[in-house]
Amino acid sequence: MQPVVQPVQVRGKYGGDERYGVLEKTVFARDPVMAMSRFRRSRALLIVALAVLPTVVQACRSTVEPTVPEPPEPISEVLSPARPDAVLQNPYSAVEWGSAEQHKANLHTHTRNSDGWHGVRRVIDEYREAGYSILSITDHNYVTWPWIEYGRDPEELGMVAIKGNEISDTHHLGSYFSEYNINGRTYRPFIGRMGLPPTAVTEEEVLDGIAAKGGLSVLFHPGRYDYPAEWYAALYRAYDHLVGLEVVNQNDRYAMDRALWDEILTELMPQRPVWGFANDDFHRMAHFGGAYNVFPLEEATESAVRRAMETGSFYFKNGGGAPAIAEVLHDRAAGTLTVRGTGEYTVRWVSDGRYIAQGAVIPYRETPNLGSYLRAELYGPNGVAYTNPFGICVDS
Repeated sequence: MQPVVQPVQVRGKYGGDERYGVLEKTVFARDPVMAMSRFRRSRALLIVALAVLPTVVQACRSTVEPTVPEPPEPISEVLSPARPDAVLQNPYSAVEWGSAEQHKANLHTHTRNSDGWHGVRRVIDEYREAGYSILSITDHNYVTWPWIEYGRDPEELGMVAIKGNEISDTHHLGSYFSEYNINGRTYRPFIGRMGLPPTAVTEEEVLDGIAAKGGLSVLFHPGRYDYPAEWYAALYRAYDHLVGLEVVNQNDRYAMDRALWDEILTELMPQRPVWGFANDDFHRMAHFGGAYNVFPLEEATESAVRRAMETGSFYFKNGGGAPAIAEVLHDRAAGTLTVRGTGEYTVRWVSDGRYIAQGAVIPYRETPNLGSYLRAELYGPNGVAYTNPFGICVDS
């Protein structure tokens, strides 16, 4: 390809005067074969881009159902005998199932104030339209509050807004019911925390700060880390306001988090319950609605939500088609625990990380392999509902 010199007239400013001149510019003659090859490559890329675009848009806008596990079979081996002296602690003892209204809640939500893709108003509106009545916006190291500053009044919407944020320079955790924050990294839409070093702060310092502000805490997505159950147990023993662990996160991307939860419960129960939570960890619509908590409340208020988070009187779901829990009945005299759901479902009972029984009713004093706690999983066709753990003690 031979260079060709062409005269080019240019216009510019020099010393305040407009000057015209003729410069010589070196250009290369176009090879028609190469030009056609470039055109074909560009056309092919354009066709591929147009073919992929609907999938990308759909991924950004639509929700994704999590993978729902199959109901496991209870163990057949008797590892420990039945415990006729067992006493059960029921976190749902104060719930009036016949009159309480069941409220959907997401407690892990991001907007453009950190690395979410959508504005605050859009996020609130999406959850309200989907039937959620409890929502906490937990932007990374940023307290998105109050809603009224973003043009949304929770009272007018009929929602309970929970003040919160996600402390993100330690093991990530939700901070609720306070304005506590750290001078941490800024998270940005699409690129997150890229290129920003974490602030030198410890989990203990953060939890002390939340306690000083009168807040509650929940540890988020433990499957992202490599900490053993003993590390978590030490934090739960040290901090009463650290009420739970997120065990279903964003379409259940860390499915082993429930196994870790069982390890922690086995070490701490019945003296120290750790309540389970399920959240969207919402950043975009593909994360929407796959995991949520359900609060059965006589009246939906901030104080009622806080009390339920402290006492464990709520349950949580993995999958939009998970059954609802209609009632939990404990017959202390008969030594039975009953969990009834809605629709089609099967019940599996878990104790010390083992599936020990199946069926809606468990005669827990007559059931072998009963450990320090008991919890139920209700498997529906398109999702699973989970109770919080019931403590098992010895009748003194």
